[in-house]
Amino acid sequence: GSVQILGVDDRFWGFSPEEGSAVALEPREVGVNSYLAESLDLQEGDSVIIRLQEPGMLSRDAPLSGEAEDVISFRAKVRKVVGPNQFGRFNLQATQLPVPTVFVPLSRLQQVVEQPGRANLLLLSAEGEGAVDGNELAGQIRSRMALEDYGLSIVDVPLANASEVRSSRIFFEDPIVRVVQERFPAMLPVTSYLINTYAANGKETPYSMVAAVRSEGASFLPQDMKGEDIVVNEWLAEDLDLESGQELSLSFFKLVRGNELEESTANFRVRKSIKLEGLAADQLWMPDFPGVAEAEDAQDWAPGLPLDLGRIRQKDEDYWDDYRGTPKAFISEEKGTELFGNRWGNFTSLRVPTSEVSTVNLEDELLPLLRPEMAGLLLRNLGDEARAAAKSPVDIAGLFLSMSVFLIVASIALTAMLFRFNVEQRNRESGLLAAVGVSPRKVLRWRLVEGFIIVLVSGGVGLTLAIIYSTWILRFLETIWSDGMSGPFFMLHLNPNSVCVGLGVFIFLSMAAIYYSMRKQARRSATMRLEAGPEEARGRPRIWRFASTGALCVLVAAGSLLGRESLGAQAAFFLSGMFLLVAGLLIYRARLERIAKKRYPSMSTRAMATLNSVRRPARSLVVVGIMACGIFLVISVTASRKYVGEEWAEKESGAGGFGFWIETTSPINRAADAKKDPDYFELGDLRDILGAIVPFRMGVGDDASCFNLNTAARPRLIATDTRALAERGSFTLKAVSKGANKEDGWKLLGQRAEPRVLPAFVDETTMMWVLKKKVGDRITYQDERGKDFQVEIVGALADSVFQGNMIVDESAFLRLFPSQEGYRLFLADASDDTEQALEALQKATADRGGAVSLTQERLESFNSVQNTYISIFHVLGGLGLILGSAGLGVVTARNLAERRNEFAVLNVIGVAHREIRRIIFKEVRSFIGWALVVGVGASCVAILPVFSEAPPEQTLFGLGVMVVLIGVNSLFWAFVGYLAAYRRRSGIRV
Repeated sequence: GSVQILGVDDRFWGFSPEEGSAVALEPREVGVNSYLAESLDLQEGDSVIIRLQEPGMLSRDAPLSGEAEDVISFRAKVRKVVGPNQFGRFNLQATQLPVPTVFVPLSRLQQVVEQPGRANLLLLSAEGEGAVDGNELAGQIRSRMALEDYGLSIVDVPLANASEVRSSRIFFEDPIVRVVQERFPAMLPVTSYLINTYAANGKETPYSMVAAVRSEGASFLPQDMKGEDIVVNEWLAEDLDLESGQELSLSFFKLVRGNELEESTANFRVRKSIKLEGLAADQLWMPDFPGVAEAEDAQDWAPGLPLDLGRIRQKDEDYWDDYRGTPKAFISEEKGTELFGNRWGNFTSLRVPTSEVSTVNLEDELLPLLRPEMAGLLLRNLGDEARAAAKSPVDIAGLFLSMSVFLIVASIALTAMLFRFNVEQRNRESGLLAAVGVSPRKVLRWRLVEGFIIVLVSGGVGLTLAIIYSTWILRFLETIWSDGMSGPFFMLHLNPNSVCVGLGVFIFLSMAAIYYSMRKQARRSATMRLEAGPEEARGRPRIWRFASTGALCVLVAAGSLLGRESLGAQAAFFLSGMFLLVAGLLIYRARLERIAKKRYPSMSTRAMATLNSVRRPARSLVVVGIMACGIFLVISVTASRKYVGEEWAEKESGAGGFGFWIETTSPINRAADAKKDPDYFELGDLRDILGAIVPFRMGVGDDASCFNLNTAARPRLIATDTRALAERGSFTLKAVSKGANKEDGWKLLGQRAEPRVLPAFVDETTMMWVLKKKVGDRITYQDERGKDFQVEIVGALADSVFQGNMIVDESAFLRLFPSQEGYRLFLADASDDTEQALEALQKATADRGGAVSLTQERLESFNSVQNTYISIFHVLGGLGLILGSAGLGVVTARNLAERRNEFAVLNVIGVAHREIRRIIFKEVRSFIGWALVVGVGASCVAILPVFSEAPPEQTLFGLGVMVVLIGVNSLFWAFVGYLAAYRRRSGIRV
């Protein structure tokens, strides 16, 4: 299913970007693109059967549109497998995924669909490099269009002294009626319609025509004819024993919603009876209704309506043989519009008196009044659309950069700390150089040159690792988006400018960190350097500075939560968590300042461990900060993973309680039987294996789901009778527009404040990440006549099967797209026997190009994309934890080296080895404990929206397990590193 069928000739291949791509096809040969060939294992010379919907000018939703069975098929031999470089990926949709395509000779396809010399797509290219003037091009197309291109024809009606304009769509749309009426004020519109039953005096006349016309167009009608009046011919009057003044009822099928038919009844008063002669007996009153006009006998009618042809009597057959579709009654134009008007129009023919224009000249008079968009011919600039779509809707570079901010800051801080360790180890060397007359500035330059060499080498190594990491990510992403394609789907593009900028920023930040770590050392005297004291030079206490800045971050975090309506809940809570992380680190730094001022009357192991943590406050802050950042990233990212459990069967879930998602290439028009629960798929006895079925119309727009890497500025519109979803209570609204009541649910789509604004629901993921919109925003579309209208997002659905689509009300949608026919998307209730239902649906929809999938699998496929991003970002958080662990190990080793004399003294004065280990353990525990408190606390705020989507006990359990694992892992490795460094440095057995 969903195969693109293109009827082409040699001119098509001239648009290919590659020369020599032309494919010569014989009438009974086709070309297939490589994607379709791989999918069906096709090779050149194989035979294929192609099924497609028979196209037509008249929507099969329309009354009297003919039988709905319209799938035709033909056989052909595969002449050529067309590769991507040979124009095999031609597609008008904004998507990077290939579309299975069959290339059929244009003349053969026109013959198969019985549309010789016709096409529904014209490709035009500009000569040279200049831009195409759309208005000029539209004018040229308009000047070359004939009346038949608009689906119009002219018939001479001599009995009415008029020329009649007819439409292959049967009903005339209002724009055409208006322009003809303006040009020919005496134009008379006519409406002919099929009446199921004329009933009076206990008698019935089945299946007859009625005509609605003004008295100016039918001299036999009274001039003062009113809406309740009806004029009958003598045949009907005799059949029903009618006399003037009697009541006559008419029953007929009326379209109420979508293509749902309802039998309505209207009562009239017989004004008079007329003879069946002259204009009253003219067979031209009835237009060429498909399935009726060409029928030899009335029993052969196939109008696409649920008729009981067994009601037709012999006298009815005789009338058909003698008078064909001559109306048996006439009513006023206004009443006909009221009863028979529909979304396609109100009139079936337009009669222009020959006194105004002759039949010969009428076409020349009409063509200047018509515009290509009246025929549904719209201009699209495919080049501009392709360039706009090529921009990814998700800024992956921005996402990586934002998720890497903590990692970058942590790396720079660790770099500064390590280089400072290096400088401190060489304090005596620097002091000696200063003592022999080398200036501090020169020593600083030497150290900076050393640092630059190290940074340059590490930059080269890092660049190599970055390329390897990027390549790995692309191969990882191919598992989602390649969709079974052979060969690489993504290619790594190394932009020299980007590489240079990235390397330059790395060098600048690293050198800035190195300079910052050395500048204080450079200002110290030679005596101080030679002493190489381990303590940091302490300035004035800055407790309030750190505390006040931390409090400010808390206020900013609170402000982010208050603005969650504009930012979105997830973004607001994550931003709030980030500021709380910074606030927690500042509070920790303020605590170190406070401890440094405190006096301890006795030196317990706890007091000694606490004081040792403030010996080097900058080191302590760096270690705790790096670990806290890693913990924050790992927890907040991991908690965002999406899972589809058993809750998919609940009506409030993302599946709405439905079990099957069914898409067809050709529309299904089987609601016309007026049943409340129509058998769309003709399952027969197997219909009972399915529960409720909710159909959707598929409209204009592109796929805006996470599978589309291109920008879809206008997501695909899908329309349904929202009453069915409202009655079920399916799906969950996360947000609604300002002033709307969330309790109204699906009823919001039926509340239209402006005539050309459609309320719509959209999946929250699509709204935030693809469209970058919020509830209340509007998106501009074009209707089928090229006029702009807007779709307003009035509600956001929680993660659902509708991702990539915008859901609108069917009635409002059809007013803008009256030619849309049938349903191509269905949601069906799950069955106890899922496999049997799935097999039955696949067989039933095969001829329609059906694709049946489980809603649970659809949700899981969407989640797999998000979880893939999360896995990638999880690596960044893991790197943060690795850096934190490395930093903790380095700091502990450095602290032990600086305190070897202290441990020796403690041993000499009789402090037990057990107590020394306890001091070490408490120091490490303090670092890890603060990192966990700050990181976990901030991440808990960041993941609060997750608690509303997943069961709290499940989220809390996973979070608890993760925290315990992080704590145990950090504690184990930090203590092992600390202990090993202590033994190595002190030379004392602990």
